Amino acid sequence: MKGIKHIFFDLDHTLWDYDRSAQETLFEIYTQLELADTGLTVKKFVKTFYEVNNKLWVKYNDGLIDREYIKTRRFTEVFSASGINDTKSNIASTYFLNNCSLKPYLMEDALTALHYLSNKYELHIITNGFLDAQNRKLDSSGITKFFKVMVTSECIDSRKPSPEIFEYSLKEAQANKSESIMIGDNPRTDIQGARDFGIKTVFYDPSGRKKSLADFTIQSHMELLKLL
Repeated sequence: MKGIKHIFFDLDHTLWDYDRSAQETLFEIYTQLELADTGLTVKKFVKTFYEVNNKLWVKYNDGLIDREYIKTRRFTEVFSASGINDTKSNIASTYFLNNCSLKPYLMEDALTALHYLSNKYELHIITNGFLDAQNRKLDSSGITKFFKVMVTSECIDSRKPSPEIFEYSLKEAQANKSESIMIGDNPRTDIQGARDFGIKTVFYDPSGRKKSLADFTIQSHMELLKLL
């Protein structure tokens, strides 16, 4: 793409396969805590986790709660919503925090894309995830080497879609708007946030069913290679 020198990626759901990693970790928790004995099915446990987790992350992105709330209260709410005693929620929370981010899974063809793009552009990450967890994800999946800069919401106490985190990220990368592009899966935090800040956007939507105001939309990382 003409004029582009810097690519800013979102991490979860865009490069790192959050769903596969989370579900595998939840299956492990379900088994180790013997939650089947409570009458709760693993399908219901996973479904409830996603319902609770998604709501909490919306609140976090809106600045209504902090990281400690998610870390300490997420599984309390999951257990409560599942109708089971929450005495083991702290164990579940600690296990999830310590193990989910160690999963090595990437989105399909993400590694191929990173190998290709890293030879042509400077690659960076802007994520609302937590610094310690995001570093573990990069390390466990073997992709740390591809990125010059990673900015998390904790670096500047600002979250996508706010312009402050995009401005800070470009300064850290020594990039300007005209030579930068943002790639992410969230129509609001990644795409709308970057567009409002004034940089080009690529919406990554494997389902092909979501809508965004992105400059470009792709369903696979192989399409990204054709675009860039």
